[in-house]
Amino acid sequence: MFTHQVNQSISLKLPAVSDAAALYELVDEDRRDFSQWLPWAEQMMSVQDEASFLDYGIKKMAEGNFWFAIILVDNEVAGMIDIHAIDQEHHRGEIGYWLSERYQGQGAVTASLEAVEDIAFNELAIHRLELFAVTTNTKSRAVAERRFFHQDAVLKDYLMNNGKYEDAVLYSKIADN
Repeated sequence: MFTHQVNQSISLKLPAVSDAAALYELVDEDRRDFSQWLPWAEQMMSVQDEASFLDYGIKKMAEGNFWFAIILVDNEVAGMIDIHAIDQEHHRGEIGYWLSERYQGQGAVTASLEAVEDIAFNELAIHRLELFAVTTNTKSRAVAERRFFHQDAVLKDYLMNNGKYEDAVLYSKIADN
C-alpha cells in the first residue's frame, strides 16, 4: 500500500478495489450533499459500483491519462482527489475531489491539493492544471483560491448538474518553469 504523507494528520493512498466499502459508505452518508455538485453521486448505488469505479481508475492510471488517491485523515478514509482528462500531448489535466462532511473544515482538501500539484508538476510532467467549480459551490471555489489557482473565466451553462445547466468557474495553475 503506497501512501504519501501530506502532513501530520493527512495522507494520500493509492486506491485498491478493497477500499470500495469504506468509500461507498462515505458517499452513501453524504449523497444528498454530494449530488448538489457531483452528478456521479446519484449513480453510485452499491459497493460494487464503487469497486467497478476503482478498478476502472486503476486501469486508466496505468494508461497514464488518470491519477487518483484516497484522502486519509488520521488514517481514516475521508474522500478522494484526482487528476482526470490528462492530455499527454498538451501536458494538462483537471483536478477533482470530494470529502466526507465529517472531515470538512480541517484543511484536508487544501493540503491534499497542494501535494497533488507537486505530483502533477514534478512527477507526471503536467504543465497546466485546471479546476472547474459550479459558481455556487463556495467550498470548492475556496479551495482553488487558497491554493492560488487563477480564475480564468466564468463559463455560462457549462456543466450539466441534476438535469439543469450550471455556470462554472474555470481555475488554472501553471507549473513553475
